[in-house]
Amino acid sequence: MWKKTLDRLGPLLVVLLVTVLRYLFPNKISFFTEIAIYTIYVMGNNILYGYLGLVSFGQPFYLGIGGYATALFLAYVGHNPLVALLLGIGSGLVFGIVLGPSFIRLKSSYFALINAALCAIGVFIFERLLIDITRGNDGLWFRSNMSKLPLLDVRLPQSFFLFVVIVLFLVLMIYRHLDRSTLGTMFRGLQSNEEKLKFIGYDTFKIKWVGFTIASCFSTFAGSLYAINFGFVNPSLGENSRAVEVIVATLLGGSGTVYGPFFGAFAFLGIKDIVSRWITRWELVVGILTILVLFRFSKGIWGTIQQYLLGIQKRVSGSNDIRSPKGSRSAGAGS
Repeated sequence: MWKKTLDRLGPLLVVLLVTVLRYLFPNKISFFTEIAIYTIYVMGNNILYGYLGLVSFGQPFYLGIGGYATALFLAYVGHNPLVALLLGIGSGLVFGIVLGPSFIRLKSSYFALINAALCAIGVFIFERLLIDITRGNDGLWFRSNMSKLPLLDVRLPQSFFLFVVIVLFLVLMIYRHLDRSTLGTMFRGLQSNEEKLKFIGYDTFKIKWVGFTIASCFSTFAGSLYAINFGFVNPSLGENSRAVEVIVATLLGGSGTVYGPFFGAFAFLGIKDIVSRWITRWELVVGILTILVLFRFSKGIWGTIQQYLLGIQKRVSGSNDIRSPKGSRSAGAGS
């Protein structure tokens, strides 16, 4: 029963949680805004790792592509943030369609390495090759060029937070539908037994291609939101040194689940925010805590919560069976 309830109300509960915490800690509005955006970013990686079983060290590249697609439009072409966001998603669609057929033919280890190489190439392009357009490490500033939306002025932190929360709710609804759909089932089937899918007639190459493209769109969309949030972009958005972070967040939350990306983003950014106040190299502490969590809770935060709720349900149902022996005997006699 609780699974159906969470399935229906999950996206709403996540959004309510973020909103309530934002007002409980008014000075942390930027932190909760980042959690909402980073959740979408982790969703893209979760499709690759949690559903398709592919490890990618190149997700910052797609994050940077989305950020620069949005930034270039707002800096040189137009002023509408919604159009800029659509261009960010479109950049992920284009790269997924173009790069997908080559990348998904590779085995998992080669797939991870080629994406890492692509990440390094992306930083070089944005930092050196296109320096006249992107302005290199100085970054591309465009906040003053953005126009106000009809109902919200996304240039203001409070308004942008509301905008991102609405976007997160819609994305969670789509993500939940994807998880329950036939396509989501085929994604999981690829990870567990690709040969069986081939045997029953599915084109696994096309399924992987679609999954890779969807993951790219999620990542570039997150990059677009980051660009609008900060009002500028620079090559650090796509640095390959940040590739492990999204994988850690995916593992912490629970790979292959709908709400794992949210809990992973919340845990990773929360640990980072707290630890970095006292220790400069916060990555060491985050790494140690990640190892401990994964050894103790192998299914991640959300998987552990699900197991805990299932245990409570079994105990409650078991106690109800013990308290009503007459009903049990009558049921047995009827059968």
